[in-house]
Amino acid sequence: MTTEEGKKGYMERLEDLIALAISRNKGQFEAKLRKEIVKQDMLPDETGEQKARKNWYLLIADFALTGSGGKNRTVTKVYAFGDIHETAAEEEVIRSIANERLKMDYQRLRDAGIACKETFF
Repeated sequence: MTTEEGKKGYMERLEDLIALAISRNKGQFEAKLRKEIVKQDMLPDETGEQKARKNWYLLIADFALTGSGGKNRTVTKVYAFGDIHETAAEEEVIRSIANERLKMDYQRLRDAGIACKETFF
């Protein structure tokens, strides 16, 4: 984590945020889920032809710990990604995988004694 990130309240890993929550023994822990679209411009190939652009989506969770002084710490974690042109069935498989990964992190929070409302993609 850079000094600038630390000033903004961002942390690198969920483990760091869990350790901070345990050490404070207070504060509110929340997960906000989002789907973000990412456009990827492909570089030209050896013949100089521009390849097609790809549009991806990311399934992301922002875990936030708000301390008693109102100071926030946040960890952002990508749980899955896919092509925006997938079929509904393919997208459902990716969402299921992301939710299973999310369940594991919610279990880690529970094991640490941290309450968090569980939401899913």
